[in-house]
Amino acid sequence: MGYPFNMPENQLPEEQRPATVLSHATDFPGIPPLAERFIPVEKVRELYRRVRQSPDGFGLENLLTEMRVDLRVDAADVARIPATGPVVALANHPFGMLDGAVLAVLLTRVRPDVKVMTNYLLRDVPELARHCIFVDPFQTGAGSIDVNRNALREALAWLREGGMLALFPAGEVSHWQFPHTEIADPVWNETAARLIRRTGAAALPVYFCGRNSMGFHLFGMIHPRLRTAFLLQEFLQQKGRTVEVRVGSEIPSDSLAGTKDDREVIEYLRWRTYLLARRSRPQKSWPAAVQSKLAAKVQEPIAHPEPAELLAAELSRLPDDRCLAESGDLAVYMTKANEIPQTLLELGRLREVTFRLAGEGTGKCRDLDRFDLYYWHVLLWHKTKQEVVGAYRAGNTAEILAQHGVNGLYTSTLFRYDKKIFQKMGPALELGRSFIRQEYQRQYAPLLLLWKAIARLVATHPETPLLFGAVSISNEYSKASREMIYRFFEERMQGDELAGMIEPRRPFRPGGLRPWDCRAMCRTLHDLDQLSQPITDLEIDGKGLPILLRQYAKVGGRLLGFNLDRNFSNVLDGLVLVDLRKIDPPTLERYMGRDYAARFRQHHQL
Repeated sequence: MGYPFNMPENQLPEEQRPATVLSHATDFPGIPPLAERFIPVEKVRELYRRVRQSPDGFGLENLLTEMRVDLRVDAADVARIPATGPVVALANHPFGMLDGAVLAVLLTRVRPDVKVMTNYLLRDVPELARHCIFVDPFQTGAGSIDVNRNALREALAWLREGGMLALFPAGEVSHWQFPHTEIADPVWNETAARLIRRTGAAALPVYFCGRNSMGFHLFGMIHPRLRTAFLLQEFLQQKGRTVEVRVGSEIPSDSLAGTKDDREVIEYLRWRTYLLARRSRPQKSWPAAVQSKLAAKVQEPIAHPEPAELLAAELSRLPDDRCLAESGDLAVYMTKANEIPQTLLELGRLREVTFRLAGEGTGKCRDLDRFDLYYWHVLLWHKTKQEVVGAYRAGNTAEILAQHGVNGLYTSTLFRYDKKIFQKMGPALELGRSFIRQEYQRQYAPLLLLWKAIARLVATHPETPLLFGAVSISNEYSKASREMIYRFFEERMQGDELAGMIEPRRPFRPGGLRPWDCRAMCRTLHDLDQLSQPITDLEIDGKGLPILLRQYAKVGGRLLGFNLDRNFSNVLDGLVLVDLRKIDPPTLERYMGRDYAARFRQHHQL
């Protein structure tokens, strides 16, 4: 039975009295008397009554329905929530009470075993007991130490049983922060880091978009206690609001094992959470946007395809030893420009098509330049369809330097070289202008066959054990992702002798994130997978590191510098160097084949 609404609550039997979120304003110790008159206790009680009378009874889903709060979250974000296993979900705290309700609703849509660590002031709502672990973040109560100690024990037990625990490490609502002059969480408490370390739970960053009203923050600046006093007022004002939530990738506890201490762990987790705020479509600076618009207007139409029979005829006239690798319908040929005049035109056309689709390109009808005339072209050809699938451009530095000097290298248009660098390196193969046409990009086999062909080329010319060239980071990546990539490798270029012998012609000027934030992140990330994860969280389409950058780095590639290419849609180019002599034998055999790998190793006395 319910209780009679016309009877004062204090005259009802104890078992019929409604639980309330607050009974008196003085439940908040230390609140200035002036603030008490603004606390809408009765309105909160009335909201609680309405939710409790829902057909399904009191529930957090019903609370959001009653408040007409719409939870907006992408399907890709929901898919990142682990369905099983111990997980600590960490979130920023912009709104107050609403955050806990929304987070609990979101997580329980994926799994039932969710508890939220929240303020003990809500303990008077009996229905919340099964959802919450109560703590006293400000230690205002007489028994607050015992309350928090018991809460910690309960949280540890819950995680060890494989449950999910959601918490707000700030302990209080986001407010105006000095000296950064921004509204954000205060310093995060290290409790979450200790829970993760002691239970082996994974971490899950969750970010709430938005903030409370400016009035809330202005009053909070005048008197910090007013923030607490006005939380209920703000809670009621969220009625009809759309709350956007973003979820990051699961962070395994073992990936945090190398961090120095709990403070470094929690700072990294905070950084991963707030990084989600920057998830947006790639944005250009105002000058770059204007330049892009002007460039789009002057782009030439793509050239018409060359007749397939002419291309096939040119490739059929090549000597047999020019076929470097074959697999099914695909074959890779090595050739020079004068041997394939029609195919070279088609190659330039396909380059431009592919690069424009990635937000790059020259703007010309074909992507061809003076280097194409004397570099080798490594062409991937589909024998049945009679079409070019992809290509690389390759040049032997010993030959090019002898005939054309340093300016004969394509990468000299991006970087200024100290001439001594080539004495240090010795003979090398410069690679570049690589592409796989769009309809084949979802297959790994075409790119793998191209790499095998290049490895075979090196095996037949073992005097060039070094591969180097520019790897592009497209403008399709956000500013923040590009800066993360730059900072990650910048940290690892320190002390590299060769890196000190090149100079970018147009240096990259990072500015999307605070430098100290990125550098702290770089110290925490240990490998490319850990770098790719926050990039995936950040990008709208969920892409990670550029595949070429990842693959070169996996075989020991070193980044020597970065440059912005004015002539190629302002893409960020990284200069990569790979020493095949340092690749482990099984990997070398995978690309060269056992016999060629053995000859290569024997040539270099490995």
